Amino acid sequence: MTTHQLSGTDLLRTVRGDLEPYRQAIQPNDQRVAVLRFLPADNDPPHWARRMEASRVSADQKVRAFTHLGFDVDHVALPGTVSTSEFADRLDAYNADPRVQAIIVQMPAPAHLTPLVQRLEPAKDIDGLLHDRSLQRACATADGIARIVTPFADNASIAVVGARGFVGSGVVRLLQDQGMRVMPLDMGDDLRRAAQADIVVSTAGNPHLLTTEHIRPHHRLVVDSGFTPLADGTVAGDIHPEAARLPQNITPVPGGVGPVEMAVLMERAVRQTADPNVPSWTFPAAPYKSRVQFAATMHSLGRPPARPTSHPDFRMPPQLRGPGTSRGHDGGRAR
Repeated sequence: MTTHQLSGTDLLRTVRGDLEPYRQAIQPNDQRVAVLRFLPADNDPPHWARRMEASRVSADQKVRAFTHLGFDVDHVALPGTVSTSEFADRLDAYNADPRVQAIIVQMPAPAHLTPLVQRLEPAKDIDGLLHDRSLQRACATADGIARIVTPFADNASIAVVGARGFVGSGVVRLLQDQGMRVMPLDMGDDLRRAAQADIVVSTAGNPHLLTTEHIRPHHRLVVDSGFTPLADGTVAGDIHPEAARLPQNITPVPGGVGPVEMAVLMERAVRQTADPNVPSWTFPAAPYKSRVQFAATMHSLGRPPARPTSHPDFRMPPQLRGPGTSRGHDGGRAR
């Protein structure tokens, strides 16, 4: 059976077209968005340099998205050694500037700066960085993932890998808000349990973490939110390439979750500055078979469903804590 790739790029193109008329209301008023990111130092470890590269790609995409709507964008790249006082002063200036409608800090930030992100004015935090203080229910990445899942979620069990991380916890919260059955999985859990779900969402940010042990042909949907730049210039998602060929539907890396996140941010920016009643876009549905329907199809073809290989000692790697280099505040959301 052929795996169908769900294009976030096509969705973003549609949303850009739908929201373009708002440019006439936004551009003449000199409205601005600030996007701040951090530069790696020459002596930073390779994993941090990769995360900062993912952050750069994500920031570039945000600049294009907001510019399309008519915003002037301050794209600021700060050295990771920037002082706490300089970073705080910059945030305070954006908070006080009435022209600045939104402030986005690309995460992860250097450890000495992370607490200062909480200085953001809640009204300007369109990406949900302030957790419970934010006016947003979850970050844009989690919002986009939940919208991808919704058309596939009828009577489904949903495994969320990286469920205690910033993006993953947002996904769990949004899906549970809709009454969906969620199986949270994270460090110390047996990830083979994902093979028993109907839908798998990975926000782990660990390249090729999920293999053919975890991703199965009966999965009606797999959402891969990982994005790790590699030394050869390519990027890796959380799903191993061999496993990515198995499910009925999957979001590709790149071109899947990333553009969907941009579509969420564009919608939020328009709602905040031009039209509080702008309708929320929905992700288009795609055909899928339920577990019963899939089993019946395999039986008719004389191919009983394969059972996952058992490795009782398999656990999520101990270095994984939350979304890692998944799209968003822990690694860039590049696509």
